[in-house]
Amino acid sequence: MIRKKSNLFFFQIGQRFMMRRMFQTMKVNLTTIQKPCMVVVNHSSFYDSLVLFELFKRGYLPSNIVAGMSADGLKKFPLFKGIGTFPISKPIKVSEIKQMYALAKTNTIALFPQGVEEHQEKRPLTIQSGMDKIISKFPQHGIVYISIYYSYTDSLKGEVACRMDYQPASKRTSIQEGMTYYLDCLKAQVIATEEERFVRLW
Repeated sequence: MIRKKSNLFFFQIGQRFMMRRMFQTMKVNLTTIQKPCMVVVNHSSFYDSLVLFELFKRGYLPSNIVAGMSADGLKKFPLFKGIGTFPISKPIKVSEIKQMYALAKTNTIALFPQGVEEHQEKRPLTIQSGMDKIISKFPQHGIVYISIYYSYTDSLKGEVACRMDYQPASKRTSIQEGMTYYLDCLKAQVIATEEERFVRLW
């Protein structure tokens, strides 16, 4: 998939402006990633994709990563085009599944299995129908779970906490189980202010 330098340039300017304007800090608990892998991200805010881009531009994600984004979202925010995204409709189309399989041969795929934003405290997490089946087509791929949690404390601006966990192919669980477990682990870390394992990005 071709990334356009102009799209990346303007997107990065907007992304940085919005993130620094809305959040006083972002911290991430990193992990070692082994390829091939697929990246799975929880979805509770518009800012989730901007968080993912922050991790990408800092080199914490594979350089060949491409992300699935709702087809409607791509229409609303065309700037996402040309930076490494591909459309996913609801329900997902056969043509989109074929495109994803083709991309996965040479790229690391990032998915938001919930499909739409849900409150970060909602349980059980809603997973789009067929997501586990799609990922099962890549039995040799490990899963990188990226959990994102937003909170507010002593500032008008919020705080972003992010956790990355690698699950090897031999220990894969269902997407819902994995996402719920790691998101709850991150929530517990935030509440307990366990910051020693986190890298503060700003």
